[in-house]
Amino acid sequence: MIERLIAAHRLLNREIQRELARRVPDSFRLMHLKKRRLAVKDQLYRHHPGGMALKNAARQVLTRLGGSKPALGRTES
Repeated sequence: MIERLIAAHRLLNREIQRELARRVPDSFRLMHLKKRRLAVKDQLYRHHPGGMALKNAARQVLTRLGGSKPALGRTES
């Protein structure tokens, strides 16, 4: 079950990236894909024991490594 959810999440990520790479991305399709991706992510965290703890640990590691992404619309100076 978890493997299917991970595969679905990866597929949705690829579809979102593909849509964003288009000359004129379809904002409605992007919104729909992102909602589906979030639903899959929620299911993953429900089925994976300690899912939130894993997410928080990964976030802390990324922050320490300086790997966090800047918010949309903001640039680093």
